[in-house]
Amino acid sequence: MKQSERLDQLITLLANGEFHSGQAIGESLGISRAAVNQHVHKLEELGLELFSVTGRGYKLARPIELLRSQAIEKETPAQWKNKPEFEVRSVVDSSNDQVKELAKSGTLDAGFSLFAEAQTAGRGRRGKQWYSPFGSNLYLSIYWPLDDGIHGAMGLSLAVGVALAECFTNLGIDEVSVKWPNDVYIAGKKVTGILVDLETSPEGAAHSIIGIGINLRMPEHVGEKIDQAWTDLNSELPQPVSRNKVAAEVRASVLSALQQYGQSGLSAFQQRWQQYDRFIDQPVKLIMGQRVCLGTCRGIDENGALLVEDEQGVRRYFGGEVSLRAQDAIN
Repeated sequence: MKQSERLDQLITLLANGEFHSGQAIGESLGISRAAVNQHVHKLEELGLELFSVTGRGYKLARPIELLRSQAIEKETPAQWKNKPEFEVRSVVDSSNDQVKELAKSGTLDAGFSLFAEAQTAGRGRRGKQWYSPFGSNLYLSIYWPLDDGIHGAMGLSLAVGVALAECFTNLGIDEVSVKWPNDVYIAGKKVTGILVDLETSPEGAAHSIIGIGINLRMPEHVGEKIDQAWTDLNSELPQPVSRNKVAAEVRASVLSALQQYGQSGLSAFQQRWQQYDRFIDQPVKLIMGQRVCLGTCRGIDENGALLVEDEQGVRRYFGGEVSLRAQDAIN
């Protein structure tokens, strides 16, 4: 049996949050007591917090609800049941990279999705690390072909951001907002990041892989590593919601948005973006390398460009290396 399979078995065993003796774990996994201890350390490296008590064994700091395909399917709205396909994987390097490899090896249906329990090399915009502890949050990547070529990707992250903001609102969360070009916030704290990877062929065909990371129940010991204000859905929901249900609702919301985006482009989302825009009509600063521009945010245009008004008038800014901040933000 591979180590990864043993780790999955160990996680399943410990998921209930109860104590399990080292001897019982060893017998279940077919390994020695010393090997059990090594496997427990591997789980800690994945962001899981465990307790070890002499005479009682090992337990997780809290129970975890593992993602299950059948449970997600059960909670999925009728429109997206049974199609397109999706997978749930345990530990991956990056869910986006996993979908890239699948796309190379065969034809994926539009909307094929992959959930991961943990990422060892999760990344955000501009190569920043995305902390991805096991079984705590949601890491989802969706394959979406671009019928209009690479230009069809303009505004894609904005449409997905609106879909997620509306999904969180429908779950009963207040003070949801979006930040250009790829973040969702709750009460001024980041809860979600969106990363769109683009692939093109010499013939001009293109497809996108949309990576979504959502803080669902971020462990405090992992959250301490994050260098900005953050929150998670569990802290903001009016009542607890199944992790599998949130996964189903998020996937369905994004698929519906992608379908609409494919038919109407960003025009269907402009007004909805403005309703959630965190900085609309607020003073902002744009950071472009060593250059800083100040102005007032005026929303987005039909192509997804950020509109900022300064003394010279309204200017349009596209993604890339542009970072948007409130004018009073330190970084």
